[in-house]
Amino acid sequence: MSIVNQTSAVGTKTIVAAAALNIPLGWQPRYIRAYNVNNLVSYEYFYGMDAGTSLDNGNHDATQNSVNAADSISLFAGRTPGAAVSGTVAVTAASATVAGTNTNFLGELAVGGTVTINGETRTIAAIASKTSLTVDSAIVTSASGVELFDLEGQEAGFTLGTDICDTTSDVVRWLAIR
Repeated sequence: MSIVNQTSAVGTKTIVAAAALNIPLGWQPRYIRAYNVNNLVSYEYFYGMDAGTSLDNGNHDATQNSVNAADSISLFAGRTPGAAVSGTVAVTAASATVAGTNTNFLGELAVGGTVTINGETRTIAAIASKTSLTVDSAIVTSASGVELFDLEGQEAGFTLGTDICDTTSDVVRWLAIR
């Protein structure tokens, strides 16, 4: 999806795996509403809500305006290239798995991005959760409690979490962003 300005968007984002969808805008919206046509639910986020939550409108039934606490909509502030992401990570020699503590890999990183961990630079192959990702080749040296540096950087924007985009067949028909 490319954003033309703060009120218009053109293009499409395709979900190729059951995963969160990061949408960089260059600014942080104050309001977001996404409508998923597969489960007929719209999700609303208002600035100031806890990260990763949204209001869930279950097709105007009894669940209207219930809080969806698991990985719904969250903002990200952006980051300059080479800056550390939140939290710390642990890696084991001969493994491509990176385990995070107090991290938000879903909201802060993207598959295909380049990161440096304990002086070793790798490409992100998959992001499983907020605290687990896989890089393209095994880490050489074990480390724990170290920072992970994002060499790509990130524009400000928002994430539609796995609560909204939890299957490859999910179709988010429209987004309202303010």
